[in-house]
Amino acid sequence: MRKAAERMDASMPNDGGEPVEGDDVKGLRRALEEQQQQNLRLLADFDNLRRRVSRENESSRGEARRATLLPILGVLDTLERALAAGSTDPDFYEGVAATHRLFLTALREAGAMPVETVGQPFDPKLHEAIGTVPSDEVEPGTVAREVRRGWRLEDGLLRPAQVVVAKDEEPARPWR
Repeated sequence: MRKAAERMDASMPNDGGEPVEGDDVKGLRRALEEQQQQNLRLLADFDNLRRRVSRENESSRGEARRATLLPILGVLDTLERALAAGSTDPDFYEGVAATHRLFLTALREAGAMPVETVGQPFDPKLHEAIGTVPSDEVEPGTVAREVRRGWRLEDGLLRPAQVVVAKDEEPARPWR
């Protein structure tokens, strides 16, 4: 059957009106197969490019979100210090508290969550130790106090928590 197809191909005229020879048909088939292989490679390259661009876009979105949220954390820290200091004007204090709640809600809606610290074992991936304190109330290596709240995003840490870590009480040693 293949030979019949080749005979038919050989007797078919090309664009110039002349019959196509068997060698020409083989050459054309080989060229067609090469073009099909090149087309498959181009499709695969395009698919890889599309996936890489998608990953890069997702990474860029995450970095943009981090860059946007980090400055807001400083404002939140200031609001928390203002709340801790208190005020003689109850309306002013309530206004600061309402603003603080709005910031917390906005951060949570953006995907930021606070890092739990006090009473947790110290983790250098989540905590930044800024001091130690002797304590017999908690285990050594446990976070005793939070100085600045840490925040995380779904894809990782946004800002480490600044903490004070408990250590063993050191026995008094003789001076000499």
